[in-house]
Amino acid sequence: MKIKIAFFMTAFFFVLMIFSAVQTDAKESSPSPKAVIEQTVVEFSPVVEGSAVTHVFKIENKGDAILNIPGIYTE
Repeated sequence: MKIKIAFFMTAFFFVLMIFSAVQTDAKESSPSPKAVIEQTVVEFSPVVEGSAVTHVFKIENKGDAILNIPGIYTE
């Protein structure tokens, strides 16, 4: 009985290891963009109401596919 349980557990973990390896290979093989933003938060000093406030965020694509940014929205 102990041998059957040990065999089942070994087989189960072996299948899990194979499944996780296949998932890792699938993720690594497909090209994908990777947006890297150095500065993600900006604190502005007090401004007069109605004044324009702007800031430029540098976004770099460190992935191996085209990075599309369809729109930018504020909170």
